[in-house]
This record gives sequence, structure tokens and C-alpha cells, in this order.
Amino acid sequence: MIDLDRLSHVVAVAREGSYGAAAAAIPLSQSALTRSVQAVERDYEIQIFERGRFGARLTEKGVEFVRMAEDVLSRNVADAQALRLIGGTGNRQVRFGMGSVAAALFLPRLLPELQTLGFRYQITVESDSELRRLLRGGQIEFFVGGIPGGSDDFAAAYEFETSRILGGKLGLLVREGHPLTRSRIDEPLQSFPVAAGTFIRELDAERLLSGLPVHGPVIEMDNYDLLARLALATDFVLISSMALPTVRPDLGLVAVPNCEFRNLPLDWGLAWSAKRQMSDTARRIADTIHVLMTEAVSDERNHPTSEG
Repeated sequence: MIDLDRLSHVVAVAREGSYGAAAAAIPLSQSALTRSVQAVERDYEIQIFERGRFGARLTEKGVEFVRMAEDVLSRNVADAQALRLIGGTGNRQVRFGMGSVAAALFLPRLLPELQTLGFRYQITVESDSELRRLLRGGQIEFFVGGIPGGSDDFAAAYEFETSRILGGKLGLLVREGHPLTRSRIDEPLQSFPVAAGTFIRELDAERLLSGLPVHGPVIEMDNYDLLARLALATDFVLISSMALPTVRPDLGLVAVPNCEFRNLPLDWGLAWSAKRQMSDTARRIADTIHVLMTEAVSDERNHPTSEG
């Protein structure tokens, strides 16, 4: 049987970087904490930490052990919450996640809908990789974001189920009056600085940009309102969803003509755990988001923002 308390002690030492700091944070005496960690190392026949002047440093195998321990502890919390809900707790809070691009696009439309429905909810806006971790750990019931296209390997590898919305496209966005909006693509695009969300790290940026005379981004962040203000105040070029000017006209951005990325290996979509059933409330929220996303992609197709 897994001793969850001892696993939490290992994770605490890894998080705090030393036995002393972890003992103070738990709280627990340092000697008791040391014995607890040593018991885990004996049980699993592994050295998790190297101790020295630097504190407690994870070994190579210790890094993987702590990652798995965090998953076990997260799932335990989620399972305990699910057990408490069996008896019925009324209108419970639904936790779900959104990627940064999805949040910039859909939150202004989604929040009034949720207000009308009267649901209690908590939204986590994170990178797609972090949302995958939270979903696997049971801290969220589903997430909205980029889903790798062209294969079901992604869902199988993470034990997810997905609902895709084809048609999401990336392009280059700038302020109105930007030099790139007054000429064709032969304008020296590489002379302008580029910004993007952190999603760019999960794509093959070199291949993605190979057909365009543009350098990789010099700024990566997931605050699209701030990125839009940056583009409005300067000559920065923003790599983002081509739906952004249509769905968020308030941001004041327009697409650079003929700079749409082709064969992008991502679709829009929702993902949820294949091992846990979504609550009825979470399902209704997910269905509402699916409708909004479908409308946004339809708007993008019917009102293109670039010249073809």
C-alpha cells in the first residue's frame, strides 16, 4: 500500500530544496522527516536525494520519482473530491482550464454565458503543457486549447478524450497602419521584431517559419492583452490566431496579407480524462464552450482577415 504521507514528505523536500525548509513548511521535526524519506527510499530501493552543503539535490532517478509521486498525490486529491460528491453537494464548483490563446479569444463571450447559467466555476489559464499535467492529475475536469492534429496518438498517450474543431489558423497580426499592411509580402518582414505566446515552444518553430522571411520571436508570453498593446504601440509583429481580429476587434489588430501559416499541426479542441467521468455541470460548460468555439471558427472562415 502506498503511504501518501511519506510521498508528500518526499515532494516537500524536493519543492523546498532542503530537509530543514521542508520540515518547517510541513511542519514536522527534521529528524522525523529524514526518517520518513529514508523509509520511502528503502521501500522503493532508490536514492531520491543527494545531501550536501547545497541542501537536498534530486538524483536523476529521483527527478522521475518525484514527478510520479506528484501525480499520485494529485489523483488522490481528485479521487477524494469525487467520493465526497457521491452523496450530492448541490451546485458545486467546476474547475477547468484554458490555453492563453483560447482565453483571449473566448473568455469575453464565455463569462456572460456562465453568468446566465448560474454555474460556480474556477478557470485556470495556463500553457497547453501545464493544462495537460493538471488534467492528468485531476485538478481540472477539462481544458480548452490546442490539440495536436492529424493523429489520435495524443489522446491515447495522455489517456484523454478530445472534441476537435477544425479550422484554427495562425498568422501574423499587427496594428492598423503598420508598414506591412501597406505592401505585399516582399516588404522586409525580417526587419520587424516578433512576439508570440508560449505555445510556440511546442511547435517546430523553424519549420513553421521556414516559408516566411521572419525571425523567431524575441518575446514570448501568454498575456494577449499586453501583447496586443505592445503591437499597437510599436512595429512588433504578433504570431497568433487568425480569429483574434474577428473575435476580439477591441484589441485593434489586423492580419498581415498573405502571411497565414499552412499545414499547422494543431486543431482547436476540448480535452478531458478518459478515466474520469465529467460532472453534468462540467459537461454543460464544455458544451457551451464548444458552441462558442464553433461560432468563432465559422466567423474566421466567413470573414477572412487577410487577402488571399
